[in-house]
Amino acid sequence: MADSRYHYSSDSRESSPATPVSSAAAGSETIDADQKLRSPFLRLPVDIFKCVTDYLSRDAAWSLKRVCRGLAQSRVVDRLLYRYPIQLNDVRDIRLCDWKYRNMGQTRWLNFQSSINDTNRPHVRKLAMSHWASIADFEWIEENLPSLTCLDLSAIKDFVWTPEETWTWKQLADACPKLFARIEELEVSNWADYTAHSRIEYSYSYNDYRFKPRFRISRRRDGGSIAKMVFPRCTQLKTLAIREQYSGFHTWNEWEVHQRVCCLVDGVSKYCPPTLSKLRVHDYAPFRSLFSTDASAWENLSELEIGLYSWMEDRRDRDVIGPINYRITQGHQHRDEEAAFDDKTFDTCERNHMTLGTHVVEGSSASFEDLLHNLRTISGSYPNIRVKPINPLRDIVIHPFHLVNVTQRRSHHGQQRTNIPAADPVSSPDVQHAIRWLAQQCDWKPILAWDSMMCDVFPANLEPNRTFLPKADVLSRIQSMVRTLKELGIPIRLSIGDRHNTCPNSGLDGSLYFGDYKCFVGEGDDKHEVLAATQSRFNLSGIAPLVDELTIQYPVDVPGVAGWSRTSSKRQTEGKKELLNREKTGWRRFWKRYAPQFKNLKKLTAMVPNDIYNDWGRSEELRALFGDDRWELLEVGDKFLLDKQLFGYLPFSSIRYGLTRKRPSMKFVQHVFFRLDQKELDLASRNLSEDDNEAFEISDEEVAFQENLPVHRFWPAQTTMAGKRKGEDDDEKAEVKVAKRVKVGATV
Repeated sequence: MADSRYHYSSDSRESSPATPVSSAAAGSETIDADQKLRSPFLRLPVDIFKCVTDYLSRDAAWSLKRVCRGLAQSRVVDRLLYRYPIQLNDVRDIRLCDWKYRNMGQTRWLNFQSSINDTNRPHVRKLAMSHWASIADFEWIEENLPSLTCLDLSAIKDFVWTPEETWTWKQLADACPKLFARIEELEVSNWADYTAHSRIEYSYSYNDYRFKPRFRISRRRDGGSIAKMVFPRCTQLKTLAIREQYSGFHTWNEWEVHQRVCCLVDGVSKYCPPTLSKLRVHDYAPFRSLFSTDASAWENLSELEIGLYSWMEDRRDRDVIGPINYRITQGHQHRDEEAAFDDKTFDTCERNHMTLGTHVVEGSSASFEDLLHNLRTISGSYPNIRVKPINPLRDIVIHPFHLVNVTQRRSHHGQQRTNIPAADPVSSPDVQHAIRWLAQQCDWKPILAWDSMMCDVFPANLEPNRTFLPKADVLSRIQSMVRTLKELGIPIRLSIGDRHNTCPNSGLDGSLYFGDYKCFVGEGDDKHEVLAATQSRFNLSGIAPLVDELTIQYPVDVPGVAGWSRTSSKRQTEGKKELLNREKTGWRRFWKRYAPQFKNLKKLTAMVPNDIYNDWGRSEELRALFGDDRWELLEVGDKFLLDKQLFGYLPFSSIRYGLTRKRPSMKFVQHVFFRLDQKELDLASRNLSEDDNEAFEISDEEVAFQENLPVHRFWPAQTTMAGKRKGEDDDEKAEVKVAKRVKVGATV
């Protein structure tokens, strides 16, 4: 039977005025007053519940409102839900047909308008507006949302390919002066990049093909850009956010330098009010243009946020990031279609555009090294401006090659040059200073994705169109980089399993680690190609003693010989069993080769199939690694693991895999082995050099399945239920373990 005490609004009850009561009702009134101070959510005190909701998103508010009994009318939840009700991802790149005929478009906006009343209107603090929003929509906001102080206009572009909405920035500013006068935070698309506004033609264009080539109306046609028309109206503006990825063009003439640098800088310095104190730039490229000029004149600017996370995230899957060459040429010619974008300020600009353009692009490339150099320059040139990332960088994943140079150049005749390869970026004092700054100011603790190194024939598995240094030199440089990071106080964290949750066209799962590999045997005419079983030579011997944290993870659809689905059988097929047996044998070789080397390991996170995890317990080397009493275990049961709220971002790992309602085809475990001390582990290892440890052969007999091993505290004896068949069906019916920690009160 439902408990009626949960059917109320948590904070509305708290704010109800007390009324005199008789002595007979005093006892019940006391109980009721106590209930007013508690929310329906886990009976938390209302004040604590409000603090919890500060860290939740709009989608979490919807989940609470739909699922939790008693929260349907909660003002605390409504405040969270309406704080930022329509966000950029809801309106970004919406086509005209989607806006007019899909629920995601105008229907959603109209439903939001109709839901606003005197109770929830004070909660709305921020809105993202669609490219198709009308001036009437902005006038409605001005009149009905008095608490709105943050406005995201970055989805609205300067060009329109349809007669649906043809208002200009000047018309908008004149129509809603009171709205912009109270705006404290404004997000806009980069008004200085023509391509950012012109390339929307492909998704926004007018449906009639006869008008596509030439039907285009500019929102600047009667005055100028958003910077010139709207910024001066925002007299209370404190934060300006600039969004849009860099166009990618690498040849600029003087007119283009003026557009991409001068107009961007002047848009901030000339038109923003003196109240502006924070600048947020969502992409890596534009901030270099801003700070290539003299930004010290912006006296009130004290904080700069840069989208470093997105820059690193976009490049983490690339083995090698090569330089991008820019050219600055004389001239002020431009295409006819860019005339609508030209504010006619080039002729009156007093800057030397050739010199300025060269300064902007000098040393610029897509490399991590140049990014660090730029950060070092900014932090040194503008000590009064605090530079920080928009998103936390603690668990950002990078490739080991991003901090080392591992390729050789070729001459024009296809011959390798004999000169010494360039020094590694991490060896530069400036880069080290920038890394130290990232670690101290941005909590930068990167995770090195080791997947591309996990190949017996490395580096032959890398990009075929590049010429890499010899393997020994590549590994030596990576080892030097890891040692440098260690000396700078940055923990060494490795990831195995940072892969996309997809199944390749071959039908075999792309997330298995111990497949066979091709190699050549014999000499001369007897040389031929064979398919050999892996020896788990994964290039870790040089850095294993320096590793602090290791994450090993499989996606939940492994193995994927036939994929996975809602109706797939839990019983293993012969093909799946064969793949799993190969994985088990590969892991035994892996632990035999490397487990004795992890003398400084403090944490191992494993999200692996249950069968593989149980087989780890048969590795003598891994059992010895965790034989020290200082190790503790945090264990999460599979039912808890599959919770959607948890699985979006795994709690003990940086690796992200999407989750659907489909269940995996086998049982998974997530265990975290950790110790809190920093002392080196006493492990017995082979007296081999790093090269010999990589090279020695591990026979099948050495990794054969062993029975009747002694009980280990992390791998207790396995028991099966009487009368049941052994296999995955047993695992599904076994009792689910609850989340527990061996040592209560310890932190991971």
